[in-house]
Amino acid sequence: MKTKHILIIIAVLLAVSPLLGLLLGKWVDYWRIATNLGDEPAYIALTILLFYLVDPHLGVNVLIALSTGAWLHVFMKNLFKMPRPPSELWLAPAEGYGFPSGHATTSTTFWTSLSLETRRREVYLLGAVTVAIVCLSRIILNVHYPVDVAGGVILGLFSSFSVYYATSKITLKPWLASLALALYGVAVSVLTFVQGELNFVRLGGLLVGLAVYPLIREKIILRKESLLTKTFLALVALVLAFGFTQVAKSQAPLAQFILYLATGSITVSLPLLRSKSGRKTTG
Repeated sequence: MKTKHILIIIAVLLAVSPLLGLLLGKWVDYWRIATNLGDEPAYIALTILLFYLVDPHLGVNVLIALSTGAWLHVFMKNLFKMPRPPSELWLAPAEGYGFPSGHATTSTTFWTSLSLETRRREVYLLGAVTVAIVCLSRIILNVHYPVDVAGGVILGLFSSFSVYYATSKITLKPWLASLALALYGVAVSVLTFVQGELNFVRLGGLLVGLAVYPLIREKIILRKESLLTKTFLALVALVLAFGFTQVAKSQAPLAQFILYLATGSITVSLPLLRSKSGRKTTG
């Protein structure tokens, strides 16, 4: 069965899944599970898998879009400081301000960015269904108002379209693209001094780390590797990313910046180790 058909089947099953939850008498439990389709860490992991198993350029661009949506989401929340619905009405855990919805922002950014990069109808379909499910879950679980979710969708669309046009319509030499991405990451990090939010340091560090990619893009030959090799590299990258980000949580701001920088740079540079090893073996 082709990937196209698999994605369509998943989209259809996901679209009718709320009805199954209702028929089984697990309405609230269903939405508590479904809301996890908007979790940011899961999408970050997916971008790493995209990088190794599908296409490096696709993975990097989607990750930049996700990082953009993430810092904009934090900035907007702290700027407007809009409350959530009363906590006694919540049907799932929640924290922080209400507008815009982080789950809506993350899911919209990921799927819109992926759709723009791939231009595949089945991706559009699965993305639309997933985002709809996530947005509905936040409202039904009473952790967001509709305006919060709408704001998250708009922010996600803005983030993904901005990054897409910046990366596809503006042609820069590798060193200049690398410099621009590094400066972008530094600018995001500086926002920590504006709002006192450490997420800016982490996201800025990640973006600076990804700035290595334009310089090594032509040297990455993942398409020539076997599926087993690519899967192994993806798992190593995921383990390292998880380890570095977990250690960073208890560190000072500068250390967090460095650890996230290392996460980004290692994620995109790891294939070079395999490439060098392969060339030595062949020689």
